[in-house]
Amino acid sequence: MDEVHARQHHLTLDAMRGVAALGVVWFHLHFVVGYDSAGPLAVDFFFLLSGFVVAGAYDDRLDKNLDMISFSRKRLLRMYPLFLAGLCLSLAVQEVLIATGFSRLDQKDTLLSFLVEMVWLPSPFNRDAFTFPLDGPAWSLSFEILINLLFALLHRHLTNRRLALLSVSAGCMVVTAVMVLGTVNFGWSWATLPLGLARVLFSFPAGVLMWRYRKRIPIILGRIPPWMLLAALGAVLVLPETRASDILFLLFGSPLLVASGFRGSDFRTGGLFRFLGDASYPLYALHGPTILLIQGVAKRLHLGVFAVPVALGYVVAMLFLSRIVASSDLAVRQALGRMMDRDGRPAGRSSALI
Repeated sequence: MDEVHARQHHLTLDAMRGVAALGVVWFHLHFVVGYDSAGPLAVDFFFLLSGFVVAGAYDDRLDKNLDMISFSRKRLLRMYPLFLAGLCLSLAVQEVLIATGFSRLDQKDTLLSFLVEMVWLPSPFNRDAFTFPLDGPAWSLSFEILINLLFALLHRHLTNRRLALLSVSAGCMVVTAVMVLGTVNFGWSWATLPLGLARVLFSFPAGVLMWRYRKRIPIILGRIPPWMLLAALGAVLVLPETRASDILFLLFGSPLLVASGFRGSDFRTGGLFRFLGDASYPLYALHGPTILLIQGVAKRLHLGVFAVPVALGYVVAMLFLSRIVASSDLAVRQALGRMMDRDGRPAGRSSALI
């Protein structure tokens, strides 16, 4: 694959990640819009896409000369600054909620949770079910960094057969849980923490295998216009959730979208796709604490017929704000990269996925 075509593949997949992030935000607005969408499926899509792209970026390099420390530094440099920014924003919001008497946590639990979550660990210092009480969506980011580190640490042992066995085994657990619980929205609570691990152990290895067998992805999938892939993903995530839609998307829809996005090659939508890709991670990392504020406003104002317009306005505002934040995040990562790199070479612009 030539360099320009490779960039387009990543551009399409980046944009799909942006749509998935929007799906998560819409799901977290369920108290405003009045229904539970299938937005939680975006997390499984993220895990699958992450396995695909991380394998593409690092599979060969880990086989050759990239050591565990260098890999970990690259991944932490990519993910940690925005995660920390989201956590600090969550702390500020919690302080406001404590001062106004609307917080689930007291001052002590808030500060202890902040210290624990800073190192991407679930916090036991809370009075509810959340493993990350300050920044709820961070639970999936903790699994994301965990599976990345395990991928590098165990890379030499991760044969295709072992990855397939792991993915199938974990997938059986996930599908069974969906059948029993009626939803894929698990992993964020202490009670369902092992099922969250199953979700990432199902989708991430599947993504790695898709990359390793990418030459077998039918070329005909490339004929699907990329905008149609984004529309299909968005439609799935905003529709009401059902057991059937969860299972079908996990087993067929998500892999098909990634495979089609990889094969796609429409160069006419670069601007919008790049915008969605750049905004994807900031949107996911920063929307959690602001959702708490929107929730408070919705409860006080009783929005009624204005609920959906308010939700849409919030989503659009967060999308554009996230794109602005992405530029600052890039500058921060470049500065940190220069500090950490002995040669002083700046960290260049990379895909939103890697």
